[in-house]
Amino acid sequence: MANVTRLQTAYSNLPVEAPPPGSQQGPQGDPSPSVSVRNILGMLRRHKLLIGGVALLGTTIAWLVANQLTPIYQAQADIVFEAPDGVQTTIGPNSAAPGPTDFNADAEAAKLKSESYARVSVQKLNLIEHPQFNHDLAPPQQGRFKALFAPVLKLIGAAEPPPPPRLPPEEVRRRLDAMAPDLKEPFYNRIAGDWAAGLSTAALPFSRVMSVRYRAADPQLAAQSVNQAIRTYVDKQKEGVAGNVLEFARLLSTQLEEARVAVVKAERELAEFRARNQLFDTGDASSLTKKLYELQSQLLQAERDLRDKQARAVSGIQPNDTTLQVELATAEKRVAELQGAGLGPTHPAMIAAIRQLGAVQGRVNAERGRAVDIARREVEATALSVEKLRAEVKRVEELITQQTVNLAQLRGLQAEVETQRQKWDLLGKRYTEVEFIKTAGTKSPVRVLSEAETPGFPVAPRKDLIVLMAFVASLALGVAVAIVIELMDSGFRSIHQLEQMTGVAALGMVPFQSGRLRRNAKPWMNIVDKPNSAYSEALRTIRTGIQLSSADHPQRTVVVTSSVPGEGKTTTSLSLAAASAASGARTLLIDCDLRQPSAHKNIGVENEAGLSEFLSGQRNLEELVHVEPKTGLYYILAGKRPPSPTDLLGSLRMRKLLQQLGDAFDLVVLDTPPVLAVSDALLLVRQADTTIFVVRWEKTRRDIASTGVKMVYEAGARLSGIVLTQVDLRRHAQYDYTDSGVYYYRGYKKYYGE
Repeated sequence: MANVTRLQTAYSNLPVEAPPPGSQQGPQGDPSPSVSVRNILGMLRRHKLLIGGVALLGTTIAWLVANQLTPIYQAQADIVFEAPDGVQTTIGPNSAAPGPTDFNADAEAAKLKSESYARVSVQKLNLIEHPQFNHDLAPPQQGRFKALFAPVLKLIGAAEPPPPPRLPPEEVRRRLDAMAPDLKEPFYNRIAGDWAAGLSTAALPFSRVMSVRYRAADPQLAAQSVNQAIRTYVDKQKEGVAGNVLEFARLLSTQLEEARVAVVKAERELAEFRARNQLFDTGDASSLTKKLYELQSQLLQAERDLRDKQARAVSGIQPNDTTLQVELATAEKRVAELQGAGLGPTHPAMIAAIRQLGAVQGRVNAERGRAVDIARREVEATALSVEKLRAEVKRVEELITQQTVNLAQLRGLQAEVETQRQKWDLLGKRYTEVEFIKTAGTKSPVRVLSEAETPGFPVAPRKDLIVLMAFVASLALGVAVAIVIELMDSGFRSIHQLEQMTGVAALGMVPFQSGRLRRNAKPWMNIVDKPNSAYSEALRTIRTGIQLSSADHPQRTVVVTSSVPGEGKTTTSLSLAAASAASGARTLLIDCDLRQPSAHKNIGVENEAGLSEFLSGQRNLEELVHVEPKTGLYYILAGKRPPSPTDLLGSLRMRKLLQQLGDAFDLVVLDTPPVLAVSDALLLVRQADTTIFVVRWEKTRRDIASTGVKMVYEAGARLSGIVLTQVDLRRHAQYDYTDSGVYYYRGYKKYYGE
């Protein structure tokens, strides 16, 4: 205790100087997770039991269900539809032969599965007494639970014999005979419908071949049903062809008589039309056309003459007498010359010249009036001639139009006569062919290529395929559940992940104490009891990392904190201090959690007095420093809870204490409260040389840890690194990280002694 006495004596002489804030980079945020083959394989390996369990459960259920399904057998036969023989049953674009002239797979399939065909096949096969269709002959069904496990009971030889049918066949036949007709008909229809449900067809593309198939639980019934369905179809087709021929013959006879009457009627109407319109020679039409052409030419010439004469009458008519025109020009010239000589109108010569000019103009006007009268009479005569020509052209055009209409009607009547004659001839030819078919007999338009044989293997259900699909589906479901679990994981799985999230270097991982080591009430004592264990080596690695974090400035005071309680902060503090003490260094542990102290419980002593009493001045330091005898570790407990722990930890007395103890001891470890709970630790991180941040493996949420680290940085801490605690190495080995448990647990396990 001499060291403690010297510390107490020199305590008041220490200078007070706060360490500068840390300069490390703070949290970087959550990086986007990378997807790689290694990550996927690691995820599958971690959840292999879950995935395998889901796949096994789903496959088992599918196997049990598949074994409950009734095996279905399929028989098949092929038929071919013969090409038509060319005899048509109707006249027109939709004409067809007595058999199927144009192969329609859908129509023929509908016939095969029709109710009338099915009724015939059901009676031929006597399905009334078959248990599959008459439920009174079938044994009662087992319960669902017993039926589900019937395959398992059969494998172990504990299956029950099949129960007897509900009614014996004799009783069923007696009841059918006694059944009323109105009840028997629906009963037969139901059986026919149930039987037809198993019938199917498939046409071979680009051919007239059709495959007829039937599926049933009884292989013999499947083959018999196919063959009987084809026989019924062939018989029905023969009956249909024969009936069609007879009906067609009667129809042709009626149509032939109707065609004869139509021919006679058309010829009579043609003759009457010719006589009524006198259309015995088509030469009149051409002569009328020629006459119309000549009249139109004359009309054009007359209209041209009329326009010329009208133009002359309008523009003015000059006299035809040349002498008058010469005299008029001479008189006008004489007057002009006298005026040019300057003679006035009163001059005798001018008066004589003007009188001479007036006389000549009078004779000219008289001559012009006679010419105008002659021109008017010519225009009137020409106009009258034009009107007569127009009337004649119109009359001829009307004659030609009427003649054209009559000729068109005549041609229509002639065409009708020709059409009726052709139809009569065609019907006569068809009637002769049908009479020949009636005499020679009919044949089936369908031929059987191959009959159905009893199938040897079921076609459904595909139990192997069902089980395989169920295995794949359940395997995918297991993988999906594993992916959901991985996506819901919000904790840290490796120091690599921790470094990426927080941006702070990791000092190492502390293994979770399980099995025999976990039963030790003091895990930190394994540093002494099991010095070669992985746990002890991990703490020594962390201690080395703290020492190397700042080679120029010795890290003597270390704050250990975390985000929330339960992350292994106190155990890590004790283990780190114990590892330091075990190496021979003078080490002191101070429980700075004045609110919820727990170091005394781990050490195994009572928390009677400690740091709280010293900071409040109630006790001396030498009274509070104790030594753990087994490890040689010095420690100061928290003491009683003070009224204001924050004020005490942030006091000047606390700062001086840390500086004093840092000089006296090689290492001082401060176990502090979590930073998200209270601010006590934030007051100490700035005063200490360094800080380590504790994060619990898998449990601590990433956002919480990131927030805690950020708060520590903002408080001015020098952060040496982060420690990942309580790591399950076996589970951690399933992750594909460089720090995974494969590194610790497999490759280097031989170096550790548990």
